[in-house]
Amino acid sequence: MNKVVNFYKRNLKELLRDPIIYIFSLGFPIAMFLLFYIINKFSNGQTPTFEVLSLLPGIIVFSYSFVMLTLAIIVSKDRLTFFLKRLYSSPMKSYHFISGYFLVGLFIGLLQTMVCVITGLIISLISNVGFISIGNILLLIIAQLPILITNIFLGILFGTIFNDKSAPGICSVFISLAGILGGCWMPIETMGAFESFCRFLPFYPSVYIGRIITNSTNALGTQYIFDSVASLGLIPIFIFMIASIILTIFAFKKNMVSDK
Repeated sequence: MNKVVNFYKRNLKELLRDPIIYIFSLGFPIAMFLLFYIINKFSNGQTPTFEVLSLLPGIIVFSYSFVMLTLAIIVSKDRLTFFLKRLYSSPMKSYHFISGYFLVGLFIGLLQTMVCVITGLIISLISNVGFISIGNILLLIIAQLPILITNIFLGILFGTIFNDKSAPGICSVFISLAGILGGCWMPIETMGAFESFCRFLPFYPSVYIGRIITNSTNALGTQYIFDSVASLGLIPIFIFMIASIILTIFAFKKNMVSDK
């Protein structure tokens, strides 16, 4: 356990020295939240997707893709500088390394979630609209943990199998997918076959479940409820989460053996 904690502390220190955590992981979600709120305000509130309670889950899920990017950069840089290769000769096992990176990703993700919640609360107070209760905030955090875990392990995976030049590029594809296919700021429920396709990926169901918790209203004018979209959406969410964990463990162990 001490090995994991010490490795986590080292990773956290490296992370806090890098301005990317403040620009992309914290600043960008706030900027996106404010941008879509302003757009909705000047369009006389005609876009339900841009309402505070609807934006909150979307921005949270989208922001998690930057956790993936951050971890991919950290892991790939550790490989580039031979830092990991030197540690491979220590008594540390693969799960020590993976756990140390995972805890950093979890820290970033939870911090992002709180930043998004506080931003949403401030906007709701300014615009004089209702906000969710503390109980629903906690429920929202728990409900979004699977997609956060997926992004964490994908970040470790990409950092393990790609170099520091390729890993960010691969992550940028997933960042775009999270925003577009997640319906973070698009009324996917009105897009027919495209909406059906998005159900098979973890992004849209995660946002959908989040909007159920925040009591949001969709573009069709009806409230999000725990229907078949939400219940069946749990399947791809957990499939992608489990697959990302297994692939990361396999790739990291293989890379560790080859580097030794």
